[in-house]
Amino acid sequence: MAGERKLLRALKGTFDKVPPESRSRAEVISLAMATFARAGYQPIETPILEHTEVFARGVGQDSEVVAKQMYTFTDRGGRSLTLRPEGTAGVMRAVLEHSLARGSLPIKVAYAGAMFRQERPQKGRHRELFQLGIEAIGAEAPLTDAEVIEVGARFIAAAGASQTLTLNSIGHVDSSCRLGYVSVLAAYIERKEGELAEEDRARARVNPLRLFDSKDESTRAVMAGAPLIDEHLCGPCREHFESVQRYLTDAGVPFKLDARLVRGLDYYTRTAWEYIGSGLGSQDTIGGGGRYDGLAEALGGARLPGVGFALGLDRLMLVREAPETGPTTDVYIVALGEAAAAAAWKLAVELRRADLGAELDHSSRSMKGQMKDASRSGARWAVILGEEEMARGEAALKDLTAGDQHSIPLAEVTRRVTEMKKRRESARR
Repeated sequence: MAGERKLLRALKGTFDKVPPESRSRAEVISLAMATFARAGYQPIETPILEHTEVFARGVGQDSEVVAKQMYTFTDRGGRSLTLRPEGTAGVMRAVLEHSLARGSLPIKVAYAGAMFRQERPQKGRHRELFQLGIEAIGAEAPLTDAEVIEVGARFIAAAGASQTLTLNSIGHVDSSCRLGYVSVLAAYIERKEGELAEEDRARARVNPLRLFDSKDESTRAVMAGAPLIDEHLCGPCREHFESVQRYLTDAGVPFKLDARLVRGLDYYTRTAWEYIGSGLGSQDTIGGGGRYDGLAEALGGARLPGVGFALGLDRLMLVREAPETGPTTDVYIVALGEAAAAAAWKLAVELRRADLGAELDHSSRSMKGQMKDASRSGARWAVILGEEEMARGEAALKDLTAGDQHSIPLAEVTRRVTEMKKRRESARR
């Protein structure tokens, strides 16, 4: 029809989180924050919008994230602002701004929130992505690396996903081993420059390590024969990496070494790792992390070492194998007539305050319609309030699974349902 308005839809690369999937996501986020908290990582929230310089200086001006993927714009005040593409730089900016390092170290924080990157949407990878992460800031001991890695692995397992942990050390940015290795790598790449993808030639001049992250097949073929950093680690970096491995072994955390693993952000130093899932195709990384001992200085602060990880919730949801969660509704209240409807509302509030899930009719439907809705809700019990029940001060309590029904005093409904629910939960244990 002329003048008919087109239905608006979510932007490409973003998606709505709607029931029932949204409930599963919320449960996984809650599990993550509880798991992180048991190791002492407390919640932190940073703005979705940051000054662009936070990421240009922190992540690296020539990194793929900054050079190609950020949503950056100039606001009315002439400031360059960016929707955060990752969490660590903003967390470190907040730690420095609020002088959190004046307290006990390390500062242990956890976050959960949306990030934004302009890249081609594909399975498990969107332009709006939700990340879960932790950061331990202010300690450079290998034990801290191992703790952060173990917390991530334990959460992924608790969320119902299988994983392979891959591990590497890329040396310290200020160490002779890192500088020496980059020089050797740059010389190798220079000899192979004609075989590289055009855009990777420019990247190689700025940071040769970035070529290990290239998606271009010709560049990947060149890097398959590149010298590896494990042959160049200095004594302190090698000792640090070996200590991390010992701590993980002592904790029973299996891992594989991958000397080509560098991660995609320029601030990483020494330990770097990834959690690899299955069934995601070539983009099979659930998440990963590393040490970033120079990030605080890049953001204008004093030296403050740190280590952390970020996990992609969207990818995790694709690979987890967890049983479906049960319904949140314990009781559906069927009410017939105005007096019963008023009593149903009061009873629903009473049940909810007793930590029971309760729903009731909002549309004055018939008995048959309300019973159908009770079945759809997943409730185990229906409480039926009709004229006869109201006259006697009773309610009909029906087990929607077994079909049994009997009358009980209306004032006893909450206590009876609580007792029955506890017996069912005990029987399942």
